[in-house]
Amino acid sequence: MKNPGDIIHLSAKDDRDYLLDYQVIQTETLGKTDILGVPFDNVSQDESVAKIYRLLEEKERFHHILFLDPIKIMSVRKGKKLHRITEKATMILAEGAGLQWAASRLGKNLKDRISPIALMMDLVRLCELRNYSIFMLGGKEDVIEKVYFTLSRHFPGVRIVGRHAGYMNPQRELMVKESIRKTSPNIIFLAMDFPEQEIWIENNTAFFGHSVIIGVSGSLDILSGKVRKAPNFFKLRGLVWLWRIMSKPWRLFRIFRMFQFFITVFFKSLFRKKKS
Repeated sequence: MKNPGDIIHLSAKDDRDYLLDYQVIQTETLGKTDILGVPFDNVSQDESVAKIYRLLEEKERFHHILFLDPIKIMSVRKGKKLHRITEKATMILAEGAGLQWAASRLGKNLKDRISPIALMMDLVRLCELRNYSIFMLGGKEDVIEKVYFTLSRHFPGVRIVGRHAGYMNPQRELMVKESIRKTSPNIIFLAMDFPEQEIWIENNTAFFGHSVIIGVSGSLDILSGKVRKAPNFFKLRGLVWLWRIMSKPWRLFRIFRMFQFFITVFFKSLFRKKKS
């Protein structure tokens, strides 16, 4: 298994002026792809970073970047109570190849699946070059400390203005939110479980100022080395979800969610073909 430093090195871009690459991307022309009533941003990895770069430069308001995979979308698709979260998010990124399959099945196009860890590393490098600040919240104390020191070692110019574990009593939570408000970070990486992290964001927007907040769920655990990344066999086939189930069999309920997703898309695609 690669150590956290190797993961970061492989995820970050080297040997090119990638700031210029992001600046020349015409983000205004990038469209969306609807899957089960959820408007995903139809972007590549570089295009997703370029769009976030624009948001950071504009500093107009708070922005929520939402990652969804085939399992999560079943809780937020159109008609579900949590669908409101997708309506408030500035960007919705596709995590998982199953969403590309769904788009194709429904006669649409989805350019790429976006890795939360790769996006994090690209944004950390961007923050180092542009002097943006970062606040990290979530996970266990040892996890967030390991990630903090690893990032500081590999990106010595990056400004991490705050970090805190995600296990908080009400008094501690208020202190953390006040810290976010006072430090006004450009980017907040929030690592909680889904959908708790999305609901937490929804309930605390008053503290975020002009921050871009990104729900990265278990990415900090992987970066710290505490949780193994899925082997390449699973990643290349878009089967990270299957690896997660195999490594944590007590989460077998996720299989039902995956089955529900594929069945829902399959029948919607049949209905679409009959209509056409």
